[in-house]
Amino acid sequence: MTRRHAVLLPSEAVREDSTVSLRAPYRIDGPVLRVDLLEECRGTLSLTVLSYEGSFPTRAVWASPECVYAGPCALTFNVDDGNVSLAGSVLGSVPLPLAGRRFCLKFKFKGGDDVCRRRMTGHYISRAGHATDSSYYRGDVYVDHEAQSVGEHEEVLKLLKQYHAPGPVLEVGCATGGFLATLKDDGYEAVGVDISAWAVDRANERVGSNQAWVCNIEDEELPVEITNKGPFGTLVLWAVFEHFRRPFSVLAKLDDVALPGTMLFINTTNAESLTRALFKEQWEGYFDWTHHGVDQVSVSFLREKLPPLGWRITHLSTHLAWDGSADPTRATIRDWYGADARFRRLLSERHLGDLITCVAIKE
Repeated sequence: MTRRHAVLLPSEAVREDSTVSLRAPYRIDGPVLRVDLLEECRGTLSLTVLSYEGSFPTRAVWASPECVYAGPCALTFNVDDGNVSLAGSVLGSVPLPLAGRRFCLKFKFKGGDDVCRRRMTGHYISRAGHATDSSYYRGDVYVDHEAQSVGEHEEVLKLLKQYHAPGPVLEVGCATGGFLATLKDDGYEAVGVDISAWAVDRANERVGSNQAWVCNIEDEELPVEITNKGPFGTLVLWAVFEHFRRPFSVLAKLDDVALPGTMLFINTTNAESLTRALFKEQWEGYFDWTHHGVDQVSVSFLREKLPPLGWRITHLSTHLAWDGSADPTRATIRDWYGADARFRRLLSERHLGDLITCVAIKE
């Protein structure tokens, strides 16, 4: 009746003093996670370590006894050997290995004022140099790549139709072929390349042989089977641009398979986003260790680099507050984005969203 928008907030939103005061990193670069506990008064503290089942931290793998808390100190968790210590005293050992790279710590603190404070902190173990094989798509980066990406394929197809994108289509970074299959079902002639041999095998199983090829497009020439099918009416680089060490040199290499009028569709990360400014090295964009160019890609860089390469931008927008941490102080950004159209509009108008959608035409 009032045209107001009702929002249910979690209990942590009610009072600041209901949340344990601490500082904790989201990203863990070494073997030891250090959490600085900042509560000033004495009390008791207990800790539970949670691992993820699917997308949620619901599996308790270890719990400490209730212990004396004497004031600000450090809690450490060695992710290599499982040892947990508070102010230098060992509390116990977490059974290893954990299920996946993400885990959470759940704190319960009771001070002299008898107020019970709680907090869950979210963490992930950084990784580098691993292959992009089945584990990458099923646990290391994605919980389940197929399930997580299926809803996006129709949205990308809708965007192509909105701009009357012509065929044939080359998808750079085709992964396991989900979007290639969507294009094929809609009548497009489409082929793809990807750096992951495992993913390309899955793509060819899905859409038929000789539709996807293994290619490290930064360091290798496109397969002759691809160039023979060009020039292409549309190039799609969806959720792949940030993976390249030299993103804009990849676009230059694609000139050989593009003509005036070829359309370019890019979806990528935005290094000028609000959450990047807030969280810096703890930004979600660094979670995927194959994001080699994530610092080089932004709204400003696309505007600067595309025209000299012969691409005229016809659409450029940002969206999403992208953050996977379970910590309530970080979750508030996600809650705000999901609940408040004004906030979404703010991010869009100021190009502060974490993901960029760019459409351009070759001149």
